Amino acid sequence: MDRVRASEPPDDAAADGPSLRTLVDAVPAMLAYWDAGQRCRFANRAYERWFGVSPEALVGRHMSELLGPLYWLNLPFIEGALRGEAQEFEREIPDPGGGPPRQSLACYIPDVVAGSVRGFFVMVSDISSVKRAERALRESEERFRLTIDEAPIGMALVALDGRFSRVNRALCETVGYTQQELTGLTFQAITHPDDLDADLALAGQLARGEIPRYQLEKRYLRKDGSIVEVMLSGSAVRSPEGTLLYFIAQVEDISARKRLERERQLLADAAAALASSLDYEQTLAAVAERVVRDLADVCIVDVMEEPGHLRRLEVVCADPAKAEAAARLERLPLDRSRPYLLRPVVETKRPLLIERVTERHLEDAAQSPEHLAALRGLDPASLLALPLLMRGRLLGVLALVSSTPARAYGEDDLRVAGVLADRAAAALENAALYRAALEATKLRDQVLGIVVHDLRNPLGTVLLHAGALRERGGEDERRRAEAIEGAARRMKRLVDDLLDVSRMEEGRLSLRLARVAVGPLLEGVGASQAGLAAAASLDLRVEAPPDLPDVRADRDRLLQVLENLVGNAIKFTPPGGRITLGAAPGAGEVRLRVSDTGGGIAADDLPHVFDRFWQARRTDRGGAGLGLAIVRGIVEAHGGRVEVESAPGRGSTFSFTVPVEPGPGP
Repeated sequence: MDRVRASEPPDDAAADGPSLRTLVDAVPAMLAYWDAGQRCRFANRAYERWFGVSPEALVGRHMSELLGPLYWLNLPFIEGALRGEAQEFEREIPDPGGGPPRQSLACYIPDVVAGSVRGFFVMVSDISSVKRAERALRESEERFRLTIDEAPIGMALVALDGRFSRVNRALCETVGYTQQELTGLTFQAITHPDDLDADLALAGQLARGEIPRYQLEKRYLRKDGSIVEVMLSGSAVRSPEGTLLYFIAQVEDISARKRLERERQLLADAAAALASSLDYEQTLAAVAERVVRDLADVCIVDVMEEPGHLRRLEVVCADPAKAEAAARLERLPLDRSRPYLLRPVVETKRPLLIERVTERHLEDAAQSPEHLAALRGLDPASLLALPLLMRGRLLGVLALVSSTPARAYGEDDLRVAGVLADRAAAALENAALYRAALEATKLRDQVLGIVVHDLRNPLGTVLLHAGALRERGGEDERRRAEAIEGAARRMKRLVDDLLDVSRMEEGRLSLRLARVAVGPLLEGVGASQAGLAAAASLDLRVEAPPDLPDVRADRDRLLQVLENLVGNAIKFTPPGGRITLGAAPGAGEVRLRVSDTGGGIAADDLPHVFDRFWQARRTDRGGAGLGLAIVRGIVEAHGGRVEVESAPGRGSTFSFTVPVEPGPGP
C-alpha cells in the first residue's frame, strides 16, 4: 500500500485552540495518535464513550493497556501501520457498560516523515447500524431464497421480456430443464402454442396495471417434448414510483388432477354410452371414440362372437394421418392360432402392459408383411390391453395404444382401463342377454301365432255345437250349452286379443278409417256397458259436450278401446263407486277418457300398465293382461297418445287422443 505522510501531531499542550478540541471531541468516531512505541499521544472524548477511559488518562499509555485481549487481534494491523502501510479492518468492541458490543471500522494511517514512521493515526467508526442493516438484508435475502428455492410449487422471477431470471428447483422439475437451461429461456418458448395468446394477453393487462394478478390453466412443453398442465399465478413487482420491475410466477403442476378429471369424465361418458343402447357394436364404437379422445391414440376392440372365435370389431385412431393404417389393421384377417399382439390376453385372460413397444414386439406379432406395415403405421410407443371378462368368461379384448413416446402406460392407466373394461364387459353381457330375450320373444310369438291360428277352427266348432245343443236340448242341456258358449266366447276373446297383439308386433294391425261422431259413440258404449255396471252396483255416466268435432278413426277399434277401459274400471271399482266416460276437444284432436273411483294404481306400477301380460293384481288372474297393451296399440295406430293418471285411493283416469276429421262435418 502507498505510504502516507502526515504533519507532526499536536501534543496535549500544543492543541490548536479550544475550538478545534471541542470539534474533535464532538466527533462520534474515536480519533487518536499512537507513536512508534505504541503509546498514546492524543485521543478524543469518544474513547471515554467506547472504552470508559478519559483522553487525559489514556495519553502516555501503551495500546495494549487500552485494548486488552483485543490487542493481540489488532497487533498484525498495528505492525503493518508501523511499517508504513495503511490498515483498514472491522472489529467487534465490547461495551464497557455491559450493553451489546459495537461493530467498528478501524483505519490505521501511518505518520511518515522523511521515510521514517513516527507513529500512526487511528480513526474508529461505529458501523453497528450498518452491520445490522447488512445482516437484516442477508437474512431477508436468505428468507427470500428459501421461499423461492424450497417452495413446493414452481416459482420464478420473470424479466419484462419474458426471460426467466430466477427459478426454483420445483419449476425445473416440472418442466424438465436444469436451472441454467431454464434461465436462458423465455416463458413464451416453453408455453404450448395454443395457450400462448391467453397468457400474453393477461400478462399485458398485468403490466399495464389493469389487473393486480391473474390465474390461468395452461400447458408447458417439457424438455422431452411431453406436455405438463399447470395452474399459473402471475403477479408484478413495482418500484415505489410504480415502475414495473419484473413478474413473479407461481406454477403448480395440476397434471395429476386434470388427468383424474379426464379419467372420471371418460368413465362417466363411457357408462352413458354403454347404457344408451343394447346394440353392443354401436356402444363399443362410441366408447372407443371416447378412449382415443382422452386416454389413447388408437383403440382396438375385439369381441367373442362364439366360443373360441374372436372378431375384430373396431380400430379407432385419433390421428387422421394414421386412419389408413387403422383401417388396414381392422380388415386384415388374423390366424388366431399363430402369434399376434393380443394373443397373451386371450390365452391368460389377464391384462397385458408393454410400457415401451419395440420393433421386436411388432416383428414377433406380425403374421405377414402387410400386417407388419399396418402395425408400424400406427407408430405404437406403449400398449395396454385388457380382457373383457364376465364371471370368468372371455367376451372380448380392449387394447389401448399410445403413439406418443412421452406417454408410456403404467399402473394408473391400468387401473382406469380396468374399470372401463369391466363396464364394457357388462355391456356385452347385457347385449347378449337382450339378444337372447329377443330371440325367445320372437319364438314365443311365433308359437302363440300358430296356437291362436289353430284354436280358431276348434272354437268355431265348439260354439256351433253348443248352439245346436241349446236349441234342441232340454233345460239341463240348455244350461250346459250356455256355460259352454260363455267359456268359448271368453276363449275366442282371448284368441282375438292374442291375434291383435301379434298383428301390432308385426305392424299388420289394419284400420278402416272413416268419420266418426264422438258423442254418439260414447252414448253407445255407455248403453252397452250399463248392465254390467248396474250388476256391479256402479254408477256409469257419460259427460261430453254437444259440440265435439268428429274424428277420423276405425269405429269398431274405438269401441274396442273404450269397452276395454270401461271393463277394467268395472273390475277394479268397488260397489257404490262411479265410472265416467267423457271427451274434450283439443288442437286438431279429441281427448276421450274413462275415469273411476276405484283403489287407484301404485306409482311403481304406473310405468308398466300398458305392458303386455302385466296385471295390477297378481293374485287375481281375471285376464291375460293384454287389454291395456291392445288399447295402446290401437291408439298409436291412429296416431294418438294414451295416458294414465292415478294414485292409491284416488281412482284412475285413462285418456287417449284421436285426430279430428279434416274438412266440414256432414
